[in-house]
Amino acid sequence: MKPAKIFKISLNMVKANKLRSWLTIIGVIIGIASVMTVVTTGEFFQDQVTKTLEGFGGDTITIVASTPFQVIDEEEVGVDPVKDQEYNEYLEDPDMDTQAKLTKKDVLTLERIPEVEYINVKVESSALLAMGTEETSVWISGVDPKVWGKITTDKIAEGRMLKPGDRNVVVISDSLANEAFKDKKIRLNQMIVMNERSYRVVGILAKGDGLLGGISSMFGSSVYMSCDDVYDLQGEDDAFAKEEGVYDSIEVKLYEGSDVNTVLDYMDNKLQLSRRVDEDSKDFYISSQKEIMEGTNKLITGLTAFLAFIAGISLLVGSVGIANTMFTSVLEKTKEIGIMKAIGARNEDILLIFLCNAALIGLVGGLLGILLGTAIVQVIVFLISMQLKIAFAFTLSLKATAVATIVSIGVGLVAGLMPAKNASKLNPVDALRYE
Repeated sequence: MKPAKIFKISLNMVKANKLRSWLTIIGVIIGIASVMTVVTTGEFFQDQVTKTLEGFGGDTITIVASTPFQVIDEEEVGVDPVKDQEYNEYLEDPDMDTQAKLTKKDVLTLERIPEVEYINVKVESSALLAMGTEETSVWISGVDPKVWGKITTDKIAEGRMLKPGDRNVVVISDSLANEAFKDKKIRLNQMIVMNERSYRVVGILAKGDGLLGGISSMFGSSVYMSCDDVYDLQGEDDAFAKEEGVYDSIEVKLYEGSDVNTVLDYMDNKLQLSRRVDEDSKDFYISSQKEIMEGTNKLITGLTAFLAFIAGISLLVGSVGIANTMFTSVLEKTKEIGIMKAIGARNEDILLIFLCNAALIGLVGGLLGILLGTAIVQVIVFLISMQLKIAFAFTLSLKATAVATIVSIGVGLVAGLMPAKNASKLNPVDALRYE
């Protein structure tokens, strides 16, 4: 029997029982749409999170001070757990603050590492920015003007970046310039007042794309200035005020092609020696955006796979519906099968007719499920875009679309295989007598 004839008979079988066929197709639609939605949304978030982390400096290493936490047993009270005499003398130094700090000494240590290209120090603070009768709280990032423009991933929309020797000038975020005050915008070269000190705006940063832009608009009232200016800006009653030469974090950019993991280990060892600490008493923490991105991607991939598995259960239900429909069709078409066999149809022809019927149901359900899943994804992305105030972009996973199409046909074939085999093995004489 010709393929076109087999397809025509299969299509007529679907049309002959429209209600039953559509009820079966709906089961496949729900299963495919669920998997499509979960996988595509997962890929969207993975892509956006990766871009966001890269926007924060995907190839940078950050060092922060962190006071070690140790639990001492009652039996160990009064016993020095560290055997290094030099380290003990360091701990007993009356000039040593109990809180861990990053200082110029750490910068000098990092400068001796050959793979390090740039080092930027950061001092964080907050201040009240006043414009007329209005005030808003802003986050201050003190940076090294010589390095910040080379290490940051932020782009300038107006003006320029900070440069060596800059004092009493600032670069501000797009959201602070355009959204911080209802009826006022901060312009380039305008003087602004923070904590009763005046600063000139020399640059306005461009708004980030995607999820990064949304985060920037939510938490983006940021001001960048020389770290020396931040020390002067801090109020006397500021509980988090830092003495000059003490940093909140140190950012390091490596030369292109450097082995990040090897450099991280080497950097950790050098800083331990410099700060005279060991693994148990280590008072600093090193992190790289590469590690964070890898960990985040693994988390999102694992969560997406788990949710796709849960959604895939509905596909199993859909396949049971296809099998039920096919078994019913075999019973209804028993006499017709006998007639076809009597006029020369082979067992393979009957098998292909019913397999094609099952595949058609799966394919139609799969295509409609893809359309429904894609529509649901666009709604989700649109709502996220509205919430984060970012531009909406049509999102479609070609991989998920291809897999969904193949799976839908496969589900139909697998579910229809047993009924099709039963139909092909019917005895023509018995089939003709069936009522």
